Amino acid sequence: MTVAHTSTVQVRWGDVDAAGIVFYPRFYEWYDYGCEALFASLGMPWPEAFPRYGIVGVPIVESGSRFASPARYGDMLTIHSLVAWVKDKTFRMEYEIAAGDRRCAEGFEVRAWVKRPSAAGERLEAVPIPGDVARRLRGAPA
Repeated sequence: MTVAHTSTVQVRWGDVDAAGIVFYPRFYEWYDYGCEALFASLGMPWPEAFPRYGIVGVPIVESGSRFASPARYGDMLTIHSLVAWVKDKTFRMEYEIAAGDRRCAEGFEVRAWVKRPSAAGERLEAVPIPGDVARRLRGAPA
């Protein structure tokens, strides 16, 4: 079963460039927002989940995007986020951002489950995703 979530965001004045279109890095911020909202919808809001599981977070280890149509100031955007796969230490998120029926961008992120270092300066390390989390991300009950 695929786990998906939809959120919305309105394009603000600070999101657009001199040409009046959304500056492309904003899409990566909205992908991140979509991932965080998906986790919250599964009962794992990041401010609670990160300390509970002893991780620094789920940093991006790979990402990409394709831009199909510009988004502009005032547009109400829909961010459709889904979990494409879950492996031992990583998972892949895929996104589509649209303004109404017009697809603006689609992208992906591969994220790692990274433990909190025990000492300052210690190297970050990906660890296995806990079974209950992996089950939720795959659409099964925790």
